[in-house]
Amino acid sequence: MPEQVQAPAAWETTRGEGITVAVMDTGINDHPFFDDKDILDGYSALGTEDGTGWNDTDGHGSAIAAAVLLTAPEATIMPVRLSTGASVIAGGLGDIEFDAFRWAVDNGADVLVVPWAVYGRGFEGDYLEVLQYAIDKGAIVIASAGNDPAEEVPYPGFVPGVVTVTGTDRNGNIWFENTTTGPEVELAAPADEMTAPLPQDSSLGNTELYADVIGGTSMGSGVVGGVAALTWAAHPELDASNVIQRMIQTAGDGSGNKSEDTGYGLVNADQAVHAENIEEVTENPLGYPMGEAGASGATPADDSSEEPAESAAPGESAGPASGGAEANKESNLSTIIVVAAAVVLVGAAIAVWLVLRGRGRKSATAMEPGAYIPANGPSQGGLQQPPAMQQQYNGPPMGGGQAYGSPPPPGPQGYSSPPRGQQGFTSPPSGGDQGTPWRPNDPNRQ
Repeated sequence: MPEQVQAPAAWETTRGEGITVAVMDTGINDHPFFDDKDILDGYSALGTEDGTGWNDTDGHGSAIAAAVLLTAPEATIMPVRLSTGASVIAGGLGDIEFDAFRWAVDNGADVLVVPWAVYGRGFEGDYLEVLQYAIDKGAIVIASAGNDPAEEVPYPGFVPGVVTVTGTDRNGNIWFENTTTGPEVELAAPADEMTAPLPQDSSLGNTELYADVIGGTSMGSGVVGGVAALTWAAHPELDASNVIQRMIQTAGDGSGNKSEDTGYGLVNADQAVHAENIEEVTENPLGYPMGEAGASGATPADDSSEEPAESAAPGESAGPASGGAEANKESNLSTIIVVAAAVVLVGAAIAVWLVLRGRGRKSATAMEPGAYIPANGPSQGGLQQPPAMQQQYNGPPMGGGQAYGSPPPPGPQGYSSPPRGQQGFTSPPSGGDQGTPWRPNDPNRQ
């Protein structure tokens, strides 16, 4: 998977350090794969936990976090738990989910990966404003396009300003038979067979560490989140708009031309990090949810976050305090400048001292839902493994008795999650030449 997007070549320059990627999904759970990774406490929009994102009983969120880290091994993961993933709830996102999005960017998320979708049209009000808020605060929003070729690109993927990801097969070609395409798609990323970590919790009954699944565009969105982290870590002077610009201008054949169905093509981490002469932009090249920059009233310079806390109850702030993603970038760059200036001053002081010392001798001697439909196949579900159909991740089912502050969107929703017995990620089909998926003992895990 990392090789398909040319990540190893990008690792020669950066592995994503200093960039925080929020995975807006089912949370994360303990697993050996995460032992040496930088993962924050995060946040839960559900009222049954300790307020952190560390309680993934479904597995989808853990799988998406792994996709990010396979691409950018030293990125920081912020798990934001929006759903249990256990059921499909007919209803839209509400106040608690919208607040979770705002919490993520207010607490340091540079990139938001949204590996689910809500189907239908007519999304207005908070549905647009919350995405506009994230973008106005200086973050990049990445969403899966879905896994049903008969469907149109769902929310939030069809919203302007969002980096929407369709899927490729094991050969790197657009997987028209099993993923959603359309004019709203911006990039493509691996969606075929891969290996996902299974949450290690004694109550879940998992006996294996990993399972082979059809990743779908959910995993693809995680991969693009990783590429965004690599690009931004290599170019900390850029804002979110120009990180997006580098990814879309270097994708596919690198021509910068967009296809009506598949966007700019397969994301290329190597070129996104190393390409020269990419024309800079002054606004998001994909547009804005509410039509123009700043429409939410937020700016990257806003310092609206609350006091930092290692963990907090739902509705409270947890994690690193921040004035938003762009403020993090400016802070990192300022630190570099200050350190460089200090080095120059110290060097100058030493030089003066040496000169004076020399003169003395001479004189003496002479600076980081509604319905989820996670993307792993054409049908809706959790991380399940049905025998024939391939399940998909696309949208978070909001279980747990949440209160919805907005009316449900006009359309069906669904959700998928990674496999533990009969859960949501789709198992790869049996028989035929299936190729070799990523394995946890492969060098790609590094």
